[in-house]
This record gives sequence, structure tokens and C-alpha cells, in this order.
Amino acid sequence: MYFAYFDESGDTGMDDTSPTGTFTLACLLIHDKHWLEALDQTVAFRRYLKDQFGISPRLELKASWLVNNKGPIRKLGLSFQARMAVFNAAMRFQRKVGFVKVFAVVVNKRQIQLRSTDVREVAWKYALQRLERFGTAQKDNVHVLPDEGHKDFIVKKIRAMRRFSRVPSAWGDGALDRKAENIVEDPSDRRSQDSFFTQFADLNAYAAFRRAFPGANFDTSVWDTLGDARLLEVNKVRGGLPGVVVWPPE
Repeated sequence: MYFAYFDESGDTGMDDTSPTGTFTLACLLIHDKHWLEALDQTVAFRRYLKDQFGISPRLELKASWLVNNKGPIRKLGLSFQARMAVFNAAMRFQRKVGFVKVFAVVVNKRQIQLRSTDVREVAWKYALQRLERFGTAQKDNVHVLPDEGHKDFIVKKIRAMRRFSRVPSAWGDGALDRKAENIVEDPSDRRSQDSFFTQFADLNAYAAFRRAFPGANFDTSVWDTLGDARLLEVNKVRGGLPGVVVWPPE
């Protein structure tokens, strides 16, 4: 069985008070047979960050803190170059582990015509569709572990997609039956400060967002540092950025 850790970047607001123009949902996949080894390697990586940058393993790695020098990171007095070195090291680590797969869904709120659109609904629909396809390809089940805060919504979404889920055919005008029967049990919330893997998902969400929508103070190539950890199958038919589903498509 695969564990699917999720975290997000941006917000779901659709009115003029929304602070961001996008909402991103990122997933990190680890098979249960590799879970303990992945944890052990991550603990060693966090010790490396402690030795090189003074970042305690108990300190949560958040993209917004690293990029904007906020939260507990600010107290360490790290330069922008040092904070970006930490960010890039985390991406390289996920690639070097060798059995981690990641993908992201980026919703461009500025391109959505109906302001009543539920952005969270859109992002999770596309993410769960990709998980169903991934599980089918691997002939294995998936268990979802989202960051805390949206459990009731995600429970309802997964339960509904287990019983009814149809997706447009890439090769015609019809639709295909793609019930998410391989996404097992109700999701298990994780507090990001208590889960190294959820923290990686947070970094990935921001990197995917900036890969799709560049910013002046963040290198778009950070997402590509993940290399073959990126799950390219998520958009192999329709094309686009490696491992990133952008909606609405441009």
C-alpha cells in the first residue's frame, strides 16, 4: 500500500480579499515497504540540516518561512541564499531517496470564470483521479494522509469518488468509469509539524506553484530538482509541466 501525504500552498478564496491567485495541492507517495527506510533517511537528512544550517529536526520546514524569512526560521539569521540552499537540498534529497514519487495540482483562480467555483473541490478531484490511476498502474492501494484542517471535506470526497467517478476520455467525446476503489479507508490527518513527509509536501506545493507561475525571488527550476521523483504520468496525455497538473489548462 502507498501512503499519500498532502499539503497545500495558496488559499481557496475566490473574492477580491483573497491574498493569492492560485491554490496548489501537492502529494508525496511512499510505499509502506519503504516507509521506515524513508523515515530513517529523512532523520539523517534533518540532522544534516542541523549541522550545516542550525535548523533543528524539531523545527518545521515550511516553504513560506524559508522563502520569506518568517516564523522560527527568522531567528536563525540565515541569508536568503542559505535558506534557498535548504530548500534545494530538500528537493534533491527526495530525488536521491529513490522510492519517493511526487506530483501537484495547481489551480489558477484568476482564470476561473465562475466565482462560485469551489477551488478545493477542483484540486482534490484532480488529485484523487491521479491517485486512482497511479494505484491502478501499480496494482496497489493508496491511503491518503492530508494536512489537518479539511478532514470532513476530504472524507466525503473520497467516499463519493469510491462509488461514482467518471472522467473525460482523452481519445474521444465519451467518459470513462474511474471509481477510486483503490483509495482505502478514510483519510488520516497529519499535523505538519509532526510529519517530515507532510513538510516535504509543503515545500513541493510551493515549488510546483512557482514552476507554473514564476516569481521574482524564487527559481522556477527548484521543482525540476526533484528529477525522476516527479510522477510524470499525471499529465502524460495532455502534456504540460513535468509532474504538475495546471487547471484550467492554458
